[in-house]
Amino acid sequence: MVSAAASPTRTGLVLRQFRKHRLAVWGGRILTVLYLMAAFAGFFSPYDPNFYELYPPKGNHPPTPLHFVDPETGRLSRPFVYATKRTIDPVSLQPKYEEDPSQGKFYVRFFVRTPEHPYTIFKVFRADLRLFGVDPPGRIFLMGTDNFGRDLFSRVVYGGQVSLTIGILSALVSFALGLLLGGIAGYFSGRPFHLSLPPSRWRGLGLLLGPLSLLLWLGVAASALFLALSFARLSPGKDPFSLGIDALVVLLGALAAGAILYRLFREPIRLDPDDLIMRTVEILAAIPSLFLLISLRAVFPPNMDPLLTFYLVVGLLGFIGWGGLARVVRGIVLSVREMDYVQAARALGASDGRIIARHVLPATASYVIVSLSLTIPGFIRGESGLSFLGLGVTEPYTSWGLLLQAAQQGGFASFTDRPWVLWPGFFIFLSVLSWNFLGDGLRDALDPRRKA
Repeated sequence: MVSAAASPTRTGLVLRQFRKHRLAVWGGRILTVLYLMAAFAGFFSPYDPNFYELYPPKGNHPPTPLHFVDPETGRLSRPFVYATKRTIDPVSLQPKYEEDPSQGKFYVRFFVRTPEHPYTIFKVFRADLRLFGVDPPGRIFLMGTDNFGRDLFSRVVYGGQVSLTIGILSALVSFALGLLLGGIAGYFSGRPFHLSLPPSRWRGLGLLLGPLSLLLWLGVAASALFLALSFARLSPGKDPFSLGIDALVVLLGALAAGAILYRLFREPIRLDPDDLIMRTVEILAAIPSLFLLISLRAVFPPNMDPLLTFYLVVGLLGFIGWGGLARVVRGIVLSVREMDYVQAARALGASDGRIIARHVLPATASYVIVSLSLTIPGFIRGESGLSFLGLGVTEPYTSWGLLLQAAQQGGFASFTDRPWVLWPGFFIFLSVLSWNFLGDGLRDALDPRRKA
């Protein structure tokens, strides 16, 4: 008797479908390399990202040529580089670098120690081992240097720490908000609650949305009064008619604020969580994302601590990106909450929170995984755009967008005389493209209609 072959598991089917998508597999491999290099940036970079020499200056040094043939014997040898000497072009007044074989050959060595330039791994372990390097006074610049003479390859590797990490962290913040608020909007749709003061009368979901709604309405009342006072303060007229108009505007603003507060404190407000959250999503969607990012960033001082700026960018990107996910999750939850197993859990006395966490949100897992992989590249572009405009990460940290900003300051010469400063743009393109390929592969693999 021949036993039937065991049916493949869901995980096995997903992996099989994913391997069929060659671009997705290569996208995953490229991302693995990029994230490994970013995680161990100190090991892969030959120099500290902020290291440069005052003399001899190395500003705007082109990529160092690697030689594999010994000119004396004509045979293959270990890779080596020559030292360079700097001159000034009499026509363009730009620095020129020429190889100087008279100083000898500087062989590329692997797994070198650099005790004069130590680094930390994950801000915990201290090390000085680097993948490759050359003996001083030789220098190896695989991607050239910037205008200060800092090794661009080292700065690109360290910049990946910020750009790639911000993409993932911002996506996690966005998805936490989108799943929570989208799940609440879908599960409690059509089940409004009455918000009233004092807060001791809040019940159930009002404990979460009550304070938020109260702050929202207080903000609306304060905004109405502030706009009226601002109009009166900025009005240039001094004649009695203009003063009367100013007084009327202030009075109308005070009446509007008073009406809002009267309604808030005297009468219960009937709020549907679905309406409240979805209207917020529509307001966020009506504002251009880049404009909203710039406006929110402008609220904070430009000379903030660089580390705080990093976390601020993560929070801002996550705050403006949760709306689309919340809308889709709401639609999924609206259909799932009517399923038999959800109704059975409710009949057995399970609380709303348990039903959402154990039965409703897991139904969105496939969509969340795919959407997460397709959302991360958007956050990478968002961080790069903010840093390019000078509103993102600042020195001494670096990111790919900040490196492109430095390249942009060189004007058209960055394209004609020193195109190597545009390498960060290639890495942005490569990471975004790889994430999109990976997302497409996951979408096909998790599609239940493609299991055959």
